[in-house]
Amino acid sequence: METAEKVDWAALNAHAAGRPARRLVTKAITAAGGDRQPGVVLDLGAGAGADSLQFARHGWTVHAYDSDDTLAARLVENERMSGSVQFHHTDIADVPVFPAAQIVYSTYTLGLLGPAALPEVWRKLVASLPRGGVMAVDFFGTNDSWAERPDVATLPLEEIDAMFSDFQVIERSVRDEDGRFLADKKHWHVISTLARKLR
Repeated sequence: METAEKVDWAALNAHAAGRPARRLVTKAITAAGGDRQPGVVLDLGAGAGADSLQFARHGWTVHAYDSDDTLAARLVENERMSGSVQFHHTDIADVPVFPAAQIVYSTYTLGLLGPAALPEVWRKLVASLPRGGVMAVDFFGTNDSWAERPDVATLPLEEIDAMFSDFQVIERSVRDEDGRFLADKKHWHVISTLARKLR
């Protein structure tokens, strides 16, 4: 995709390597039943790996997908991990079938698939979850400054709600503010949804 080709993802991920895991990780684990019976997580666009490693520290088996192959060196087992991380160096749009999972997790990534690829990838991700499985994902909203780009999917809230028609939405948060992306100014409109599959 054009957006991905213009970004040095290896440099971006190296810069972000020291950041802590997002709070959404803990919320997703709690929504999926906590640490009592950890299962499988799909981390799409695993980036610097902080979130994948946090799932693994809680005993989860993580399939981490990213187009940056330097990520593999950071996703190494250590004494704090009771789970494991399996790295997949691939374009998410090229994955024919995702493993069955209890959690699908993705931050700032699904919209970069673009409007053509996103619907089919979403169908596969929903199919990977059983009833009761948890979706914890970000989408770009229509106020995002990337809305003018044909290669980025920016979605109105009504369309996002329709995508979650078979889910119970547990929590929704919206980031609608000016910020930066690398050296450039950017307006972020990011809609984060934590939901449980109903059927």
